Amino acid sequence: MIEIALPDGSVRQFDAAITGDELAADISKSLAKKAVLLRLDGELKDLSTRIDRNCAVEIITRDHPAALETLRHDAAHVLAEAVKELYPETQITIGPVIENGFYYDFARPEPFSLDDLEVIEKRMCEIVDRDEPIVREVWDRDEAVAFFRAIGEEYKAEIIASIPQGEDVGLYRQGDWQDLCRGPHLPSTGKLGKAFKLTKLAGAYWRGDSDNEMLQRIYGTCWASDKELKAYLHMLEEAEKRDHRRLGKIMDLFHFQEESPGAVFWHPKGWSLFQSLIGYMRQRNTDAGYQEINTPELMSRSLWETSGHWDSFGDNMFTTETVDASKLVNLGGSARERNDYWGFTPREMPLNARVWYPDGEGPFPLVLVVHGNHNMRDFSDPGYDYLGELLASRGYILASVDENFINGGIRGENDARGWFLLKHVELFEGFNEEDGNPFEGLVDMDNVVLIGH
Repeated sequence: MIEIALPDGSVRQFDAAITGDELAADISKSLAKKAVLLRLDGELKDLSTRIDRNCAVEIITRDHPAALETLRHDAAHVLAEAVKELYPETQITIGPVIENGFYYDFARPEPFSLDDLEVIEKRMCEIVDRDEPIVREVWDRDEAVAFFRAIGEEYKAEIIASIPQGEDVGLYRQGDWQDLCRGPHLPSTGKLGKAFKLTKLAGAYWRGDSDNEMLQRIYGTCWASDKELKAYLHMLEEAEKRDHRRLGKIMDLFHFQEESPGAVFWHPKGWSLFQSLIGYMRQRNTDAGYQEINTPELMSRSLWETSGHWDSFGDNMFTTETVDASKLVNLGGSARERNDYWGFTPREMPLNARVWYPDGEGPFPLVLVVHGNHNMRDFSDPGYDYLGELLASRGYILASVDENFINGGIRGENDARGWFLLKHVELFEGFNEEDGNPFEGLVDMDNVVLIGH
């Protein structure tokens, strides 16, 4: 006897194993028509999943919030099926769900166009109308690799080949098309509906590695209803009207260029406005007791090694190399040997220490503010390498551990709310272990805190 607990607290008993769709039909005919997924002991499963033990089950309908991610996942699969039908020479790769939608990466010699998106979207609607059953199949890993290689899907075969040998793999079939996937999926393509829209094209490197081939990425959005889709598309239109890049051009304030992506080309009116904002910030900082300093944007690798930045995210720093850096700087010892690499500052914190080092102990407490650029390479979007330039204003206090100062030395209630303890001794552990400690012989690091906002 199998006992299945339902969300309303009732328990249904069955003499033998039962599938999710059979359970839905047993509860009510109307629920069976609306059901798309199964939540089995908290985990989403295909509606066709076999239930052969005592458990808690919830039948998920198409309009349930828990179904939205699966709708988007199915939309990605329908997109891939449509592309394969229209452009058979295309290879499929991966198609995950993302915030508000999905994307799928394709390998195709000829680039897709925006006109192609309309054609693909139309074919997707046709696939929905076909109401093709979506069926999960379990394959032997090696057989799956051989299958995809035989039909020319080398990328998919590569993914499956990376699965440990001996493990079975799950494939989902809809119509004549199938894909590697963990699921879950809807019972059929008809359950997807047509509240989807292909939105844009982009490039993406295979597996996010710039040494690999460049693929073509098609983005889309998908919702449970046409009303939600229209609301989302309207929001995008409104956001486009307020896009700072667009407004910068219209108001003749600034613009961006491909020669320096992510960096601003200021126009006279925009630069005047920017300087007014800087002036306002300077006055507020002065009133709060800060002293403004300025530090270089380019420093030797030895500093970034000492601060820990090099090991933590050196791959994302902009760097340059000199033939013989010892002719350019006079640091001495092991530091000189490492100075053939230079890095643009991703954070100004370790540079602030150099303001009062090595000429002697600075006046403590030091209340400092820095306006400076942060330069980083951003790999947050797979397949892209962005230039990142951010102008930030940061304030710091280097002080002895003195509760009276920390509690009473910050001017103004609002300012105090923005302060937090950045680090105690651990922040400068690297300095203490290296010859480059800016506080060596000057400050008892066991009695120092760095506060910032």
